[in-house]
Amino acid sequence: MYSLKEVLRPLYSRTRPALICRRNFTEETQKPESTFKWRKPVGQHTGINIYNHGLRQKVPLILRNPQMVTWYTCGPTVYDSAHLGHASTYVKVDILQRILRDYFKINLVTAMNITDVDDKIIKRAQLAGLDWQKMARAYEAEFRQDMSRLNVQPADVRSHVTTTMPVIIQFIQQLIDQKQAYVTPDNSVYFDVSKSQNYGKLENLGLSKEKLERGSIKRNSADFALWKARKSGSEPTWEAPWGGEGRPGWHIECSAIAGLFFGRQLDFHAGGLDLRFPHHENEEAQCCARYKTDQWVNYWLHTGQLHMVGDAQKMSKSLGNTISVSELLKKYTADEFRMACLLSNYRNAMPYSDQLMVTARQTLQRFKNFQADLSAYTQFLKPVHLLDEGALKAQLTYTVTEFDNCLRDDFDTARAISVLMDQMSSISRCINEQQVDAQEEPAYCIDLLLAAGNFINRVIVTFGLTEFQDREPLQEKVSFSDHGIDPSLLVNDVINVRGRMRERAISGDVKNQQLLAACDELRSLLQQHGIQVRDHKQGSSWVFAVSCEKPDNKSKSSAE
Repeated sequence: MYSLKEVLRPLYSRTRPALICRRNFTEETQKPESTFKWRKPVGQHTGINIYNHGLRQKVPLILRNPQMVTWYTCGPTVYDSAHLGHASTYVKVDILQRILRDYFKINLVTAMNITDVDDKIIKRAQLAGLDWQKMARAYEAEFRQDMSRLNVQPADVRSHVTTTMPVIIQFIQQLIDQKQAYVTPDNSVYFDVSKSQNYGKLENLGLSKEKLERGSIKRNSADFALWKARKSGSEPTWEAPWGGEGRPGWHIECSAIAGLFFGRQLDFHAGGLDLRFPHHENEEAQCCARYKTDQWVNYWLHTGQLHMVGDAQKMSKSLGNTISVSELLKKYTADEFRMACLLSNYRNAMPYSDQLMVTARQTLQRFKNFQADLSAYTQFLKPVHLLDEGALKAQLTYTVTEFDNCLRDDFDTARAISVLMDQMSSISRCINEQQVDAQEEPAYCIDLLLAAGNFINRVIVTFGLTEFQDREPLQEKVSFSDHGIDPSLLVNDVINVRGRMRERAISGDVKNQQLLAACDELRSLLQQHGIQVRDHKQGSSWVFAVSCEKPDNKSKSSAE
């Protein structure tokens, strides 16, 4: 009989994570030494805490309207192929959105911009001798395909800068009318940061006191462009009501598009940590000025940057240290990259390496192996054991509660994965124990084991891992399914035939080495096709392997 202490030991052997502190956040946001002021929204408390970069601490997630929660993400500037630095941001954002939607059942409404006109796009097209619009559309199509391959759910609405130009121009005109922006002699327009009371709050900075260069058309050194006047006849421009022609600056695009969809208040705004200043700072300043508020975004979510191991700088095209999404998927799967993001947590820097990806692959395989072991046990391919029902109930309760605490604590996916792995390790030890006490009536606890397996599979699917969405993943994918052939049943039949061969080979006093060698050859052949065979005392089971690489010489043989 397994005692409660024995079953729960792996869970308590770790340093138990601190539970969410329920502090008085109102008092903390008013510390006199802090220049940052965050106003707690009025609405429904969720029990979720989110890190606030300005305060450098976690604050409670409060929903203004629980029936509809708004989310804006900075989209790509489509002048080149997406690389892993971009991919890590969008995969992490996708994980956060899935947690809120599918785990916490929050109705998110999401939007994203597509920057399809920009200095980088124009320059790249001119150098390549291409039409800038056609080039932008081609890279946008590639971006959409890359995100689909990474299983990133598209935003509910995506808007292009070029198609929302009237909205952008209207936004700028309102800032001019409100004396928050000014027109320069060349008909460019700048935002006047001296009129913004809280400028610099996201980065916790004061206004720059640098002297302006002689001949500068700006009033203050920190002023930034809302509209860039035409410089040459070949660049794309739009007519402006304040005079001349030009095109928008980078920061105003997101403010205008987000404002178009969500108006004067936004619940979530996400992007990479490198966008916090100046891009997000300028977005906040523009919208606070236009909508006459001191807080436009209630919760800024910034993802940590991806960099190569040994390289302190982020992955970027300008540094030439990028890996494209296509290059990644030649070596690793989308699920493996997603697991790597889960293990690194959304706010943390992500040091990319083959070792990280191997760890992610092994972690995925542990989940698949657990489901295979549990399936074999509940199909009586493994001997049933005397289990402690009370201990298993306590363990399941602890796992569910602690997993929930992890996600409520600023979406701590790394710790949540650890909690699930502890649960799997405990159950695997129970069902793989070879000693059976025949003196007592066994408590099979199959219902509790299945409940634990269902919970683990369900929450793993919540993270967007596609390999766990269907119990029979090949059913809809193989080309011969249209002929009425069930691949899973076919594999089962092959495994059963191999099992009978193996049983005959070891049934006598002397093992039949030829039959055992044939069993090993069949196992190796199946593994080359991504099917991992698992032998048990009372039969064999199988599982789709994460990696389809050829087995090495250390593979366990049927004779062992």
